[in-house]
Amino acid sequence: MKLKREEWFIGLLVLALLIILNGMLIMKYDALFSVISDDYGKLLSYNYHVSGFDATTYSVLTEWGMKYDVLRHPLLPYLMLLPCGLNQLLIALMGVNGALYIASAVILCFGFATTIVLYRILREVMDLGRWDATLLTLFFFSLAYVLVTYFVTDHFGISLFLILWSIYLIAKAYKEGRVLKTWKTALLVILTAGVTLTNGAKVLAAELIARGKGFFRWRYLFVALGSLLLVVGLGLWEERVYVYPKQQADEAYFKAHKAEMIAKARANHERYKKAPWVIHKGKPLGKGSLLKWTDYTTSRSETLVENVFGESLILHEEHVLDDVLTSYRPVLLKYRSWWNYAAECLLVVLLIAGICCGYRERLLWMCLLGILPDALMHLGLGFAINEIYIMSAHWVYIFPIAIGYLFKVHSSKFIVHSLVRLTVAALTLYLLVHNVSLIVGWMQQPPVSIAFWYD
Repeated sequence: MKLKREEWFIGLLVLALLIILNGMLIMKYDALFSVISDDYGKLLSYNYHVSGFDATTYSVLTEWGMKYDVLRHPLLPYLMLLPCGLNQLLIALMGVNGALYIASAVILCFGFATTIVLYRILREVMDLGRWDATLLTLFFFSLAYVLVTYFVTDHFGISLFLILWSIYLIAKAYKEGRVLKTWKTALLVILTAGVTLTNGAKVLAAELIARGKGFFRWRYLFVALGSLLLVVGLGLWEERVYVYPKQQADEAYFKAHKAEMIAKARANHERYKKAPWVIHKGKPLGKGSLLKWTDYTTSRSETLVENVFGESLILHEEHVLDDVLTSYRPVLLKYRSWWNYAAECLLVVLLIAGICCGYRERLLWMCLLGILPDALMHLGLGFAINEIYIMSAHWVYIFPIAIGYLFKVHSSKFIVHSLVRLTVAALTLYLLVHNVSLIVGWMQQPPVSIAFWYD
């Protein structure tokens, strides 16, 4: 699809910022991760600690394999086949591991695409003016974990693009008085759920709002749910073929060296009882394969203040981008300055006001219904609640869309519209200066290794 001049303007503006951040990340880690290593996975696990994001993509680009959690990311390994082939060629020809550079190139492409898709939602679906859409897009990329998402190597940047792209296609079709063709819905479900399984629900939620009763026609429901089940089946097959044999081998080794393994486990329990990944975990609801990831002890109210509407949007001044599971960053960290809480409060007020203004709009309900499973999973069950801010890409797009309705409702009232616009512009400037300055400061610090825990 051909880009318009105004889209090139905002796309290149955001891309320039992301290129700078990615360039600084490469300079930070280049000496460590551009070498050829016999155990690249260990090198990454010891030295790559950006908030709570995984460095699995660097490992997959170096030596392709089912290294992601295949039940949650069944298609992701295959999306990395071509970039991995390029890196293998680079290693063979130049003896240099280019995973850092290739991963940054991939994430920059998705960052540019995300910018264009969000801008089109604001312009073509919501009918906002050019400057309002530009301001809200810049506002979106001033939010802390939107910026971080587009220089880390994890899958969240790809997920965010696919979510917004799905919403754009479904909402645009609804606005034009039609529904998306069933095969397109199936493709969106497969791609979105294939990258992150739970995000397939966001596509189905948007389609439910767009189609209404038509969603429950058996032919459509069969294809839509069948696509999701296909992705689930792929993940189960991958686990059976690639993961299960390794589990069996580990169990066989444990049985053969039972006394040694039990003694080692007891020693590790004593050694690691004060390690960050132990003390920063809340108590789970149970010990099953899924229940062990839950948490019922971490305060939900403090999590909302300090992490969901705090760290996700405005970085804390201390422990910048520290990983709560490998450092002594507190799970619930307070801001040093009162004005950060004032900015957070203003952001929440704008969000609520925007929802009140657009509560009759289907686009808004596509977003709200889509993020409901995330709220239930993270805040309800407590899944990954101790680092909930790294999941921001799965829900934070509600801010520019909701605030867009605040712009739209008051567009005919010059004073009110100007006041809202100035408020968002001031917040955008503050967030950019605050978040980017802290990120740049972190970039200039040397990598911290946790190898001492294992030596």
